[in-house]
Amino acid sequence: MSDLPDLMQAPSRALIAASVPRGMRRAGSQKVWLRTLKEHPEVLELRCDGYANLMRVANLIVWAADWDTMCARPTIGRIVEVTGLGKATVKRWVRWLRVRGWLGVVEQGTTCQYRKGTMAGLLDDGLGNRAAVWVLCVPRVSARDRADLHRDQGHGHAADQPEQISEPPSRSLPKRDLDPTRAREARRDRSRDHSRISPTWSLHATPRTKRDRLLMCERLRQESPVLRLMTAWYLRWLLKPFLDAGATAADVLHGLDVREDDSRWTYTWSSVREIRNPAGWVRHRLAAWTGPDGLVLPLPSQRRAAADAKRRAEQEARRQEQERLAAAAGLVPAPRPAAELAVEAGLEAVVPASAAPAAGPNAAYRSARAELERRRREKEAMLEAWLARRSS
Repeated sequence: MSDLPDLMQAPSRALIAASVPRGMRRAGSQKVWLRTLKEHPEVLELRCDGYANLMRVANLIVWAADWDTMCARPTIGRIVEVTGLGKATVKRWVRWLRVRGWLGVVEQGTTCQYRKGTMAGLLDDGLGNRAAVWVLCVPRVSARDRADLHRDQGHGHAADQPEQISEPPSRSLPKRDLDPTRAREARRDRSRDHSRISPTWSLHATPRTKRDRLLMCERLRQESPVLRLMTAWYLRWLLKPFLDAGATAADVLHGLDVREDDSRWTYTWSSVREIRNPAGWVRHRLAAWTGPDGLVLPLPSQRRAAADAKRRAEQEARRQEQERLAAAAGLVPAPRPAAELAVEAGLEAVVPASAAPAAGPNAAYRSARAELERRRREKEAMLEAWLARRSS
């Protein structure tokens, strides 16, 4: 903690370097600190309201930072006044940044100092309230971590989203609740284990039961990296209007990429890590397949089924018209094959054994066999003639 007698004096470089937490380094600029904070996986795992509150506090801190030293001296009251958040909320998020090393404490904030050599105890030093001084810090990225990050971004790798938290841990809570990302692992429900759900559901099958819908959502998680950020149970609740309308997995995947008027969506992000709210992203994409009355519009599979039914009806109408014209002309139509009637009825054509062609050698085999037989007879005739001349 600094003992600066003058608030106008800037902290020394040695004091700033000593205030940087272990595993961190001083940020190169305000933009670098804010961008690194926004792209950190632990920040992206926050809920949308917690993320918004954190960004409000972080923006005000980074705006108050000095360009040369990267040290900021905002007050809690100033942050509360500008952001409109509660004082307790601001303190929690500031503590969240300090505990994780994003802010290094150069000077503690205080209202009075203890004057040594006196019996007066805590006395006012004449400087009034002294705001805390923080240095902006970012994590040190090793060469291996940088290579792993480049590989993940290149291949579009995205792991399942862990448990989300709404606010940083409070020091007043019991010790077992200090780490909310691991507090629920001890009481993890085995029924929520995705390894128990088979991802082999067909893309073109319509789910009928709740279990079928869960299997279809797990297949969707396997097909789309964005949907992999949510659990199968949450997807089943999120896609309930489309599942009630008879949507298949292929319909949902098609709706995420193509609008109802066959125009394609454009992607402005290069990795799923950049999506802060996956559920809102899915709702926004599928809203194009919802009408003004809130009902789901005809889906691609339903459109194809309607087109096939219309085509079959037109073919049947043309066939009946041809039969009517033939009957009017006095023509007797030939009996239709049983196989054709079975195909129209949707049955499998079974050919009786008596009608099946007899199995036997083909024409090429029979001709080759006849040629061999002719040569054998010629040889026998030549041998008999030779024996007759010799005996005579």
